[in-house]
Amino acid sequence: MGKIGRIIYYSIVVLLIIIFVVVLLGDEYVGSGMGLGISIVLSVVAVLAILASSVMYLIDNPKSAISILIGIGVFLVVGVISYLLAPGTITEHHLNYGVESVGKSKLVDTGIYVTIFLSIVAVVSILASEAVSLIKN
Repeated sequence: MGKIGRIIYYSIVVLLIIIFVVVLLGDEYVGSGMGLGISIVLSVVAVLAILASSVMYLIDNPKSAISILIGIGVFLVVGVISYLLAPGTITEHHLNYGVESVGKSKLVDTGIYVTIFLSIVAVVSILASEAVSLIKN
């Protein structure tokens, strides 16, 4: 582990010790609110670290990054097509789950369409891979 890795490691350890002491000495419910806040902050830090490392990888390996960018582009196209196909109508079922605007309904429908499409693609690719391996062997 390099010098920066050790600094990050010990910073996280100190942060966790401080959190433990505050929760231990504090009110019974204060830890849940603080824990939620810390989890949000750590999630944002993790997403930023993932984005930074991805950008560094793209800069260091531009030739292999083309396939990654194609995959991201295909995913975005699927998302846009799903959004355009989503009706955005509000039914009684939507109201039961707190979806009260057309925008929210459209986003929910988009998520469902993307999930269905990607599930079908995954199953078809698994079946195609198995069929190719059966034919080769």
